[in-house]
Amino acid sequence: MKTIYLDGCATTRVDDEVLEAMLPYLREEYGNPSSPHAMGKRARRAVDAAAESVARLIGADAGEIVFTSGATESNNIALLGAFAHDDAAPVNGVFCPTDHKSSLAVGQALAARGVEIRTMRVRPSGQVDLGHLAGLLDLGTRVATAAWVNSEIGAVQPVRAMAALCHEAGALLHVDGAQAAGRVPIDVRDTELDVLSLSAHKIRGPKGVGALYVRPEIRHRLRPVMYGGGQHALRSGTIPTHLVAGLGRACELAAERREAEWRRVLELRATALDVLRAGFPGVRVNGDPDVSVPHVLNVVLPGVRGESLVSSLRSVALSTGSACNSGSQEPSYVLTAIGLAAEDANSSVRLCLDPRMPFEDLVSGVETVVERARALAGVALPYGFGPDSFGPDSFEEVTPL
Repeated sequence: MKTIYLDGCATTRVDDEVLEAMLPYLREEYGNPSSPHAMGKRARRAVDAAAESVARLIGADAGEIVFTSGATESNNIALLGAFAHDDAAPVNGVFCPTDHKSSLAVGQALAARGVEIRTMRVRPSGQVDLGHLAGLLDLGTRVATAAWVNSEIGAVQPVRAMAALCHEAGALLHVDGAQAAGRVPIDVRDTELDVLSLSAHKIRGPKGVGALYVRPEIRHRLRPVMYGGGQHALRSGTIPTHLVAGLGRACELAAERREAEWRRVLELRATALDVLRAGFPGVRVNGDPDVSVPHVLNVVLPGVRGESLVSSLRSVALSTGSACNSGSQEPSYVLTAIGLAAEDANSSVRLCLDPRMPFEDLVSGVETVVERARALAGVALPYGFGPDSFGPDSFEEVTPL
């Protein structure tokens, strides 16, 4: 049975070109990039080339890139590393309540150590209230953190304005860019970011590798969370050449394809909404499309429990929110933070749109979601609902990339 995949915010399939870039370092060129012999030097050149590719994607220099096991580790290095072990209130950190658990959990750990944790206010759009953020920052603030693109509703944060506020207070700004890479243009110089986290498997790269950009001027303000001396003393351990090569190629492809994929996703989103609105009464979009990426479509299906819908589908893969929060029986903390009632949050599902998906697959997948949702809600399908409702032109507007 073919599975129609609508969960690209959780992970993505490794691109064929990425896999090809990785294989030589699993077969022939398996030397340790820290070794002084010829094989080690060839591996080091591959690592350096990957750092260049990551840096080009975000407007940085290769020497500012630290390789990690993924965005979770990058977030931990950036946030834990901003505090000394004996820091306590009034020393504080400022966190965004809609962020990934890998950031929020660091805040909880810091609070247990005595650091004061302050929480930004977010608007119904999912964007940070900048006026409120300004009031939270003071001379005791070590770091503020936010995800550039939210993983559940796609809200894009005004990171340039946030950086300006943080720097005025003498604080660092860390940005989780895992969902932003390949979707929005990233320029760490222009936005004046201090620290940026990336993850390969969100951009058709392999799982188990990511990167951390660190602005050289603030590197001394970060302390290592593991020791061994490697990578500016911030992240030790043998660099996995094959994974890093895969990340580098994934970043190259993300940069090359971003604009074309954005245009295609806009059309996919419009089609998905047409199918949802034609088939399910009262469907509502969460967040504000005007300040969000089109790749993430989070909707309320009134009268349907999202978890029941997701678990009952066999041929369509989607979710109710972040994969790291999928086991919880509580309503999405992201949706409740932007003002949704618990009932609506529990009736929400997230569709992440793959720009390479054929229109036929998208329509088929969303129709399956609608049919199952209506069955769970006890609502009959409208007369004539099906592929022909949307016409063959829906499948011919754009040739898949």
